[in-house]
Amino acid sequence: MAELQFKEARTLREFEQIHRLNHQVFAEEIRQHSQTLDGRLVDRYHHANRYFIALCHGELAGMISVHPGPQFSVSSRLPDPALLLSLRSPLEVRLLAIDPQYRRSLVLPGLLLQVYQYARAQGFSDLLISGIAHRLSMYRKMGFRTLGPAVASGLASFIPMRLPLDAPPPELRQHADLYASRLRSERAISLLTGPVEIAPAVQDALHAQPISHRSPGFLRSYEETRAHLSRLMDGMHTAILPGSGTLANDAVAANLHACFAHQPGLILSNGEFGQRLIRQAERAGLVFRSLRFDWGAPWDFSSIEQELQIGPAWIWAVHLETSSGVLNDLPRLLAMARPSGARVSADCVSSLGAVDTRCAGQLFLASGVSGKALGSFTGLAFVFASPEVFERLHGTRLCSTFDLSLSLSHCGPLSTISTPLVSALLQALRLHFSTPADALARFLDQHELGRWLRAEMRACGLALVAAEKHAAPVIMSFPLPRSGFARACHRAGFRIAMESDYLRDRQWGQIATMGNVSRTALEPLVDCLQKLNPMALRK
Repeated sequence: MAELQFKEARTLREFEQIHRLNHQVFAEEIRQHSQTLDGRLVDRYHHANRYFIALCHGELAGMISVHPGPQFSVSSRLPDPALLLSLRSPLEVRLLAIDPQYRRSLVLPGLLLQVYQYARAQGFSDLLISGIAHRLSMYRKMGFRTLGPAVASGLASFIPMRLPLDAPPPELRQHADLYASRLRSERAISLLTGPVEIAPAVQDALHAQPISHRSPGFLRSYEETRAHLSRLMDGMHTAILPGSGTLANDAVAANLHACFAHQPGLILSNGEFGQRLIRQAERAGLVFRSLRFDWGAPWDFSSIEQELQIGPAWIWAVHLETSSGVLNDLPRLLAMARPSGARVSADCVSSLGAVDTRCAGQLFLASGVSGKALGSFTGLAFVFASPEVFERLHGTRLCSTFDLSLSLSHCGPLSTISTPLVSALLQALRLHFSTPADALARFLDQHELGRWLRAEMRACGLALVAAEKHAAPVIMSFPLPRSGFARACHRAGFRIAMESDYLRDRQWGQIATMGNVSRTALEPLVDCLQKLNPMALRK
């Protein structure tokens, strides 16, 4: 049930599934309509309908449709159809159909809740429905009242019913709140660093029909995606690879080795992902020294200054240390390294899309991914390169996956790539990062949301790992105050992180606001944290 997604139908694939479930329930099962050879039944009001659906792993679990008239099918079941003339603005509920395996689940209340919220938001006065007679008690719990006796149709009987929205019965609000609470706990909001909460439009883009990665239409989308990413990284050239942040950093390591051979470098670490850079550099055969700082502490620039006196050819570091929630001072590092000639590369996996990265134009190489603060799905890795990289790579040979010169000189992807993943990423970029002004507005929103949530978490007695001065806007790590803390958050409708090895080893929890979340959506989490206040628990 945690995989249920409730949304309005938008894609051709979703409408095709709707027509087939319509046929399965109303033609094959209830026999209200004749069966068709193609197994599809298109509703007679289809052109006027709006469909709300429940998906499980992208497959249709249930559907419901509404339409505003002026013709209503319920009128044929009324003793006096003129009754409808007395209603200010009725909305008819039609085609309530649920796949048999989901009929004892939250699909039904979830569909009805979507309709209720839509009808209230659009100002309709009443909901009309032809309720299935044997589910009469369920409809009455939601506040529907009968308008006449049951009328047989096929193997089922339908009862004309009305639910007033101008003056809704108290049981409607009671059950709407109950179902909303249960749906939040069953389909919890992701406050993980991945997968993040995905906006509906981005989900729709993922479920669009895949196309050839060599087609002209896809090539245009691919190059538009690269252009958006390059603009976010202050004009750095962008290579898109199928894979993870680990793969992106392996590519950075391979290109550092190709550019600098055995010239020694410097790696900075103040958390798990800085440690990973060290391990990846070792495996790539890089020669380097490392500076390791305490987890949760910022970089010590006096120590970095001493290392710069030794003269490293390159520096590699993590911009936003995901494990602790510390935002490292990358602009200061770049300014400090410039006089020495050391080329700085950065892991921007968690900072890309979360903070202003206009300083990136001074970087040598950088890495990023699609599945964190950009608000899309995991599966695409990015390597960003400065013009100097191409000069240094001239005449070198790398495997094709890591060959930046080859990737960046090629229009479109070098090899097969998931076109739905690129489509979803492009939609996410268009949502929040279409222009520099849009991007800055997004960064400001992230900053304000993070500042508010950190203050609320501290007020609830949680000790954040990162000091406020160095805190990232989108990641908050903290020692878990009690056993069962994450489970309590999940019951309140929120998934927080605690399962990664580095979190378990330190008994830390983690809340990330990288995805499609808002202050309004997080207020129930704050209520939950107040109830779990460790200070209150000790009283």
